[in-house]
Amino acid sequence: MFKLERLIYAIAEKEGWTPQNTFENKTATISYRNHNPGNLRSSPFESRKAGGFSVFKTDIDGFNALKWDITQKAKGNTVTKLNGESTIRDLIFVYAPPEDNNNSEQYLKDIIKMTGLEESTKLKNLID
Repeated sequence: MFKLERLIYAIAEKEGWTPQNTFENKTATISYRNHNPGNLRSSPFESRKAGGFSVFKTDIDGFNALKWDITQKAKGNTVTKLNGESTIRDLIFVYAPPEDNNNSEQYLKDIIKMTGLEESTKLKNLID
């Protein structure tokens, strides 16, 4: 499970969720303001939406939602077609797709560097 936590915190950092961004700070990111460290666009745990992203009541709720989201993908329980045999590479290219103006390849490289995981790591190995 420790691998999953490392991945979650790396995604949160990539998505701009950082505690030094405060509500008083006008530069606070959407991720931080919405208590949504993964910038999830939809979650059964959201309290509402803002700007197309889920808003959670607390940061803990947002982190738990991100963990739940990745776990469901690893179990094959989402429309993404990801499953336990899918890799970190597969996850990142679904999570931050190039068609949404993401540099998915750089996102993947950053996640690998931040977590120490291999891009070929299977999602089922994150939730063991």
